[in-house]
Amino acid sequence: MTHIRRLDGGSLAVTVSDNEFIALSRLEADLLGLLADRLTRLAAGTAGRDRMFPDAYRDDAEAAAEFHALTDVDLVTAKSEAARNVMDAFIAAEQEASGSRWRRATSRTVTTDAELALALVRNLTDLRLMVADRLGIENDDDDGSGGAAADRVVYWWLGETQELLVEALAADAFGRETA
Repeated sequence: MTHIRRLDGGSLAVTVSDNEFIALSRLEADLLGLLADRLTRLAAGTAGRDRMFPDAYRDDAEAAAEFHALTDVDLVTAKSEAARNVMDAFIAAEQEASGSRWRRATSRTVTTDAELALALVRNLTDLRLMVADRLGIENDDDDGSGGAAADRVVYWWLGETQELLVEALAADAFGRETA
């Protein structure tokens, strides 16, 4: 399970198990593929509605289309950079072994600065939206209508990790200790 702790100086240490790292790597690859597809559809003029790129003007299709034309390329770029920065940080982190010799586990710990922590929060949002779409989840009270059981586990893991990270960032912002 992901572990987040505050370090001296205000940075955060985010530790993921190797299984979580593998899942995160696959999700990031899927996300980057979706973002590349979004650029292709934008260039072709067939982008359509997408939860990661909500309409700014729901009651005005023309204004919404203009808004997307002006902002979506920058949003795709920012989302892609966040995904790559998160993965680069976890790839660069050394594997750490823990446990007994009979039950050895490995993990990776990334020390974040404020910029990487915020990129991770935004990136987790994008990953959750992508998995929610796979599961058919429309809102917080919805369990979804489809998808694999593994996707449900990933969806809840992403949400829990995001909540822990937001709590740690909020505690720092308000001068509170994290658990």
